[in-house]
Amino acid sequence: MELSKIKEAAERFGTPLYLFDLDCIRDRVQRFRDAFHGEIGLTYSMKTNPFLTLEMARQVERIEVCSMGEFRICRDLAIPAEKLYISGVLKIREDLMEILAYGQDAARYTAESPLQLQMLSDWADAHGKTLRVYPRLTNKSQFGMDEDIICDLIANREKYPHIEFAGIHFFSGTQKKKLKKHEKELQMLDAFFARLAEEAGFTVPELEYGTGFAVSYFEDQKKDEDLRDPDNLALFGQMVRDMQWKGIVTIEMGRAYAAECGCYVTTALDIKHNNGNAVCLVDGGIHQINYDGQIKGMYRPQMSVIPVDASSDREEAEWGIYGSLCTMNDVLCRSFPAAIALGDRIVFHKTGAYSVYEGMSLFLSHELPAVVLYGDKEGFIPARTQMQTYTLNIAKY
Repeated sequence: MELSKIKEAAERFGTPLYLFDLDCIRDRVQRFRDAFHGEIGLTYSMKTNPFLTLEMARQVERIEVCSMGEFRICRDLAIPAEKLYISGVLKIREDLMEILAYGQDAARYTAESPLQLQMLSDWADAHGKTLRVYPRLTNKSQFGMDEDIICDLIANREKYPHIEFAGIHFFSGTQKKKLKKHEKELQMLDAFFARLAEEAGFTVPELEYGTGFAVSYFEDQKKDEDLRDPDNLALFGQMVRDMQWKGIVTIEMGRAYAAECGCYVTTALDIKHNNGNAVCLVDGGIHQINYDGQIKGMYRPQMSVIPVDASSDREEAEWGIYGSLCTMNDVLCRSFPAAIALGDRIVFHKTGAYSVYEGMSLFLSHELPAVVLYGDKEGFIPARTQMQTYTLNIAKY
């Protein structure tokens, strides 16, 4: 997004501020579409940034929903049930009943355990509807089920007359930086699907695969292989085509779509020198911004300065950028070479994924930043005004 638009948003809505670029995320989705030539479907993991859910529901085949809060967001946005892919490591029966009342046989559901499968089956039997269920294969973590368990469940599928085993769900982690990792996983899945065909007499219709494509955030960090580069996406597509198993593939992503579409805007509100070090204090802080891999501000994210006005007397220095929290850990960047004056806007780029809520939002009872979306056609769309949090942190007797 042009700095002039960021400056306008900060003037209109105040700081700290999250600003999300709808045109950017539309472009990112189209790049995936172009790279895969319609051979691979797209799912958006809304936990990445729930404020983009409505837009992404218009852009991709599915929205992955991992909690009751996320489901209620989708319900309140009137997202069609057929768009919902109900995931999440824990499904409580009462919550699942509420979800099923909306999703019924139009949504898709993962089964993280035999218990979850049984709950889905009980509802389907009681309502005479067939549910599309995707058993989740574990990556040796707490998620999903072992191969043996999934094989047994599918081999005995006659016990679940109203369950359609529509595919297998697999996700093994985020920030994967090498295609070799995906190649190894796809080969493992290929072998597992062959086992299901042999032992359970079952041909897997679809693979829902969480790719976890990495995003590089920092200026001074070793440049990792960008798996979202068209050439690498073409190689990934070839790996899928090289599988012995032939079926539908849908890839599930969040960060890979959203990271670049967001920025976090703060204001330089105090400037000083401590022990010869240039210190800039901004509104906001680490409770409102998170970069995967950042360690106490040691890495420099992509940042910009928007001058408050051209006549301001700004100082060129290696600035330490610090937030407003009463903790020495509130370091946004230890060394940022720039000319800064009081009132300047300090912009942190690539904050479209997770930053909006992964921080310690309620620490010190600071306000929640405003959230604004922007598209060239739509202009600025206020999604949330600044909100006080002290009312959430109070006990009256």
